[in-house]
Amino acid sequence: MASASNQEYTNQNEEEMKPLMISVTAPATLPEGYTFEAYLNDDPSRPFICEVPEGGVEEGKTFLTPMPDTGDANRIKAPTGKWKDGLFNCFSLGVCHPSLCCAFFCTRIAMAQIMTRMSLTWLGEPGQKVATQNTFKVVVLLVVAYMIYSTSLEVASMDYGPGNTPILILVLKSVGSFLFTVWSLYSLCRTRQSVRRQYSIPEEHCHGCEDLCCSFF
Repeated sequence: MASASNQEYTNQNEEEMKPLMISVTAPATLPEGYTFEAYLNDDPSRPFICEVPEGGVEEGKTFLTPMPDTGDANRIKAPTGKWKDGLFNCFSLGVCHPSLCCAFFCTRIAMAQIMTRMSLTWLGEPGQKVATQNTFKVVVLLVVAYMIYSTSLEVASMDYGPGNTPILILVLKSVGSFLFTVWSLYSLCRTRQSVRRQYSIPEEHCHGCEDLCCSFF
């Protein structure tokens, strides 16, 4: 089967669309332009020909390639090249919609769901199946562990006044909060970057750091 890189992608309005990208793990160190057989979702019954991108790849590294046309008419044609919804479209299904509530009150859990669907690691990066199959569990454990950690320190400091809290407790609070915040920002930034790359969505503002800026807000 030929690579999908030369195919035309159109939506219902016959507008040209960018290809949907999928991540592939290089079986060996390969030069630019080399072609080999890969499998969709590691399914041997769904092979396709993959071409190594510019610059070549090292063994075990993942890279993006256009998704091949499998001829499946029932496959959902996901929009590419731009975000499907705008900034305030999150309210289009109502303020009490489960997805909105989960994203607002349990941001990391909602992020973990996206990571799992896109086969990303707990850092928001593409990886092999063995490294991504437990992403949701890992993220949930991290969130629960941090909640227990911070709650324990709060309980331990209840016996002290604002001015005589032991330095050790203050340091542990600061370090834990800092590390959890850094992980949250980094993983969310990389997850958004992975979504953009898979759906061929270019940066529109703050070129080079749009994903990081959006992670802050």
